[in-house]
Amino acid sequence: MRVPARLKRMLILTLIVAMTSATIVTYSNAAKTNESTEDKAQGTQAAIKEEMADQRDQADSKEAAKVSDEAIEAGKQEDSQAGEDAGKTTAASASEQAKQPAKNSYASLFPADQAFQLASENKKLALLVDRKTGHFIVKDKRSGQEWRSFPDSYGWNDKDNTNAWKKHMQSPLFIKYVEFNVRKDQMKETNVIDQKAAIEQFEMTDSGFKLTFEMSNIGFVVPIEVSLHDDYVETKIIEDGFKDGKSEEEMKAYEEETEKKDKNARIAALRLYPFLGAYTSEQEAGYLFIPDGPGTLIQFQKDRPPNNNFYFERVYGEDYAFSNNNNSFSIREPIRMPVFGIKAQDQALLAVIQEGAVYGNVLAAPSKSMNQYNWATAEFTYRQRFFQPTDKRKRNGFQTFNKDRTAGDRSVRYYFLDGKSHAANYVGMASRYRQVLMEDEGLTRIQLENGGIRLPIHLLGADSKEGFLWDSYESLTTTGQAEEMINELTAVGVKKMSITYSGWQKGGISDYGGHFPVDKGIGGNEGMKHFIAYAHNKGHTVTLDASSYTFNNTGRDGFRSSRDGLQDLGSVVIQYGGRREAFRTLVSPRFMEKVLLKDFEKVKQLGADGMAFGDGIGALLNSDFNDRYASTREEVKQLQENLFGQSVDLLGSAQADSANAYAWKYVNHLSGVPIENSFDLFVDETVPFMQIALHGLISYSSEFANISDNYTAYLLKNVEYGSIPSFMLTYAASQDLIGTRSLYNFYSTHYKDWAEEVAMQYSRFNDALHDVQDQMIVHHQALAAGVYETTYENGKRIIVNYNETPFNQGGVQVKAQDFAVVKGGGA
Repeated sequence: MRVPARLKRMLILTLIVAMTSATIVTYSNAAKTNESTEDKAQGTQAAIKEEMADQRDQADSKEAAKVSDEAIEAGKQEDSQAGEDAGKTTAASASEQAKQPAKNSYASLFPADQAFQLASENKKLALLVDRKTGHFIVKDKRSGQEWRSFPDSYGWNDKDNTNAWKKHMQSPLFIKYVEFNVRKDQMKETNVIDQKAAIEQFEMTDSGFKLTFEMSNIGFVVPIEVSLHDDYVETKIIEDGFKDGKSEEEMKAYEEETEKKDKNARIAALRLYPFLGAYTSEQEAGYLFIPDGPGTLIQFQKDRPPNNNFYFERVYGEDYAFSNNNNSFSIREPIRMPVFGIKAQDQALLAVIQEGAVYGNVLAAPSKSMNQYNWATAEFTYRQRFFQPTDKRKRNGFQTFNKDRTAGDRSVRYYFLDGKSHAANYVGMASRYRQVLMEDEGLTRIQLENGGIRLPIHLLGADSKEGFLWDSYESLTTTGQAEEMINELTAVGVKKMSITYSGWQKGGISDYGGHFPVDKGIGGNEGMKHFIAYAHNKGHTVTLDASSYTFNNTGRDGFRSSRDGLQDLGSVVIQYGGRREAFRTLVSPRFMEKVLLKDFEKVKQLGADGMAFGDGIGALLNSDFNDRYASTREEVKQLQENLFGQSVDLLGSAQADSANAYAWKYVNHLSGVPIENSFDLFVDETVPFMQIALHGLISYSSEFANISDNYTAYLLKNVEYGSIPSFMLTYAASQDLIGTRSLYNFYSTHYKDWAEEVAMQYSRFNDALHDVQDQMIVHHQALAAGVYETTYENGKRIIVNYNETPFNQGGVQVKAQDFAVVKGGGA
């Protein structure tokens, strides 16, 4: 067949592109010298096919398809002739090859098994490394399974992976960077393939290997280490030897040599081995686990339509020091646990972000969102975008990135589940994370109390009512009234309560700053002391709510907003407030610490059992660029941990609301534990990962039952998840809250309206959960649509039926929208 001149020109250009691309497929020191001509020919054919596919997208589909077919056939003939000239294949074999369909490019992109050598091994795992690429394989001796630091080959399809993504998937290191001399507000992406990185300083260690990626063109040097441990592999980006772009001398030399201004590239974020455990959806028995809400699954779907949906969230939530004029902040539930996971067929892994977790992000992408793979990884932030004001009012300005890089090692541990000691599913992932919490964080089993569970009861002391000129004080529960409430709740059957008193401070719950003495409007210090003693005599505990210490809107405690408020990089003080809530300023964490440490002694004098932290301490984690109190995100985390520790040491205990994982080892109760995810359309199922990890170690509750959107569903979800319901109550009638700022959060709180219901639910949950408070959750599953079963160590099973019809199975009947308890044998 005669090929038209136009097609010949297109073919020649395509071959040039393919040959050029071939030069950057591997690292500069990692060329595959033993590659056969047949492999090269197949790689060239695949490259031609991809390039022509790109042309099909840009030209008339019918004509372009014809061009593609002719060009590929011509390419086969050209490759065959090239093989003859090289003397590495016979004319007959080349002719035979030309008759075969073009194969996918996987084998030419990723190292073959024979390229790997043993780096380290133990009784459970073996770690092998390819020193030419830096990739590794983990072989699980228990199950015979293998995990690769690059995508699995099963189901690979060239047409579903662009050339750019092929390079990203080849690369052990993905890089985001900003060019300060070009666009200060724009992040770019690259990898070690595009940068033609050299692997330097490769060495085997006692537990694995170390190497350094050197990218001379852009000036980046990234040392890494991979180490093998009992049942996990740890990947680490090492600070020592890290080079973040060209030095001033290197930039000057470049500019003198090229007479061009250096772009001044600096690292913004890194992903190390992002495609470890990545699988296609050709076999659908798998899912990605993400730490959204209590835990969420994204199922592998073979026929998932192409989309741009993916999960990307910052560990421990956003940093408000970068919030001014920043519209990119997420509205999803904050990540409380630095974890993610992958299940594929009968194998699973759990990833736990370790060093640098405060700068970590979790990225999870289902197939067809970016490429054909389901994958999840950690991305570490080194620089973050912020708004730089250019006027005194700090409203006009521009977006840029912070010049200084956040230093420090960054590491992720990948735990490989063998299906025996830990099941290869989300339950096994959660149980392995529980083990991490116990062995590494020091959490221990709950000591089972006699007399039943402790029901979390929150009392709202006082609030303010909005006035025309100024707000007025509204007493809702005095300490004397609180004694009456507790006496009545005890009398109707709530035998043990964990009481948290909110709104006790001067001015009530909407006033921040200057907490002591306790407001006289609810009884003052003496009234609070008497109430605490009364509650103790009834067998209850009392903590004081410390959420309000995170903010200040009164100027008390010597606070001045411009001097003592938390500031962003543009020297803007971070403030909150609006029509529905009290206007307030975020306090610099170091200022807050000073005030709280002083007030701990005052709390102790009242006889309280501890402090209940929330709305910031343990829940918000912000850098502070106030020169007086400057703190990094890591330093603020340590400061918060110190406050939790001081509460335990000085007062006896600490509680927390919506707390991040670093606070868990200090608290004896967690409130605000999520029971729902963020309702993304591309996720498939909410699971009680957090509850499985925590049950038996810490008691926990979710939102207040009396303000839930669906009370019945709330109770069922809590009993399914092993969670104790909690209530916010006032002595004042609910209508007395009209006009107060609290009304927007609490709208049905009158204790007389709820006393009998609280007692009934206490009895039901006490019967169901009391004898498993110190027991681990060992299994959780769906028995049918809308029916779920939770199993504890001692064999007790709780079956929850969300449907409007009864459920019957194995002699167990569960009424509609109810639950049943099935007693088990011994542990």
